[in-house]
Amino acid sequence: MLILNILIFGGTGFIGRPVVARLQGRGHKIRCLTRDVSRAKDLLGADIELLNLDLSDSDFKKEIEFADVVINLAGEPLAGVRWNNSKKRKFYESRIGLNKLISENISRCDNPPSLFISASAVGVYGDRAEEVLTEDSSPSSDYLSQLCLDWENEAVKSEEYGVRVCTLRLGIVLGREGGVLKQVMPSFEMGLGTYVGSPNQMVPWIHILDVVRAVEFCIDTKINGPVNVVAPKASTSINFAKLLANISRAKIVLHIPYILLLLVFASGAKVLTNSQNAVPDKLIGNNFKFEYDSLEKALKDEVAPEFIQISKSSKFISHLKSKGQYQLRTSITLNSKAEDTFAFFGSPLNLGLSTPDWLGFRILEIPDQITEGSTISYKIKLGFIYMKWCTVIAKWQPTDVFVDYQSKGPYSLWWHEHSIKSLSPNSSIMEDLVTYKVPFGIFGRIAHYFFIRKTLNRIFNYRRFIMKLRFG
Repeated sequence: MLILNILIFGGTGFIGRPVVARLQGRGHKIRCLTRDVSRAKDLLGADIELLNLDLSDSDFKKEIEFADVVINLAGEPLAGVRWNNSKKRKFYESRIGLNKLISENISRCDNPPSLFISASAVGVYGDRAEEVLTEDSSPSSDYLSQLCLDWENEAVKSEEYGVRVCTLRLGIVLGREGGVLKQVMPSFEMGLGTYVGSPNQMVPWIHILDVVRAVEFCIDTKINGPVNVVAPKASTSINFAKLLANISRAKIVLHIPYILLLLVFASGAKVLTNSQNAVPDKLIGNNFKFEYDSLEKALKDEVAPEFIQISKSSKFISHLKSKGQYQLRTSITLNSKAEDTFAFFGSPLNLGLSTPDWLGFRILEIPDQITEGSTISYKIKLGFIYMKWCTVIAKWQPTDVFVDYQSKGPYSLWWHEHSIKSLSPNSSIMEDLVTYKVPFGIFGRIAHYFFIRKTLNRIFNYRRFIMKLRFG
């Protein structure tokens, strides 16, 4: 396989982090331009070269010219925020402004990249009811449509210099730790589901894993131009809400009136209620295979994963002379040698990559070499509270097993066993067994039932997702 130098903008975002994990797992050399190198280091893990976005003109051009592929996934969030003139300027500069800068630098290169992939959105089509929308469908003329079109056109300018350009017209990206699911799940988990727009509003969804695979597909094939990155069949707004309510066990589904959306989001309400029956003609025509063509399966795997089991347990941890209260168990089969799997999981530098960003993970102290007795300190965020977590390595047997326990943190007991078994010369299985106990007696048990259990499910499901991308 050809190893490529890939330059990524927006690598620390909801889509960017999984893209980094996937492309790094394939052996490509990844460089990320970011506004906050320190934060990016905690979010992206080891072996990613990080550069400050505030480069000189000459250095920026060098980075563009060094790259075989440039990927721009950056952009100020549009949905779920109140629009005003200040926000619209940020929407413009973070999309059109950055693509213009990239294309201008490509024009100055003696040896430009072979491929430029830019994010865009199905918002380019405007509000089109049930009309089937392919990549050949005409754009609309409203604010969001023009924003997307200008965004794409700045990228397309690079074609003049022999660069293949793909503009990814993204639908509603489904992932529990970002996008629409992150916004709506708190109310659904409390038993109250909601939907916006008309019941028949078409919602062009796509699972985040298929978004990442679509980026990879653009690199591996000769596909070019606009690409609708959506699942084969859109859902209606009411069907989406009812499916999500059923999976999350929400008892009530309410419609949010448009007038209320206007009061909260101003003109930003429009992006929430546009109906777009977009279809992925170009992906299907080029034999792209979707991992998720069923909305129900996509929502289940994100909201109610079956891969993680949490049960009561009174297992005695002799090392800590204490009994557990609960036990979490999960496993995943990976396309990697046992020693490679161990090397990745055994590096604290990779903890941030496999941790949801809302945990605010940040390494504070780490030894030069990990052995039994090593202590690792990091900071996490629970709600609005930051706290220090100290981990001690109790057992360290490279390629086979390592065990860590919490010496300082939110739990009364936390004992985490990581076991790695070789299945074949190029595959292995990773098993996690966590024995833990929560503080505060009956109040802790109530908190575990309503909050802690769900939080651990989210953390370990995200970790599993990243591992699947990283190792297949």
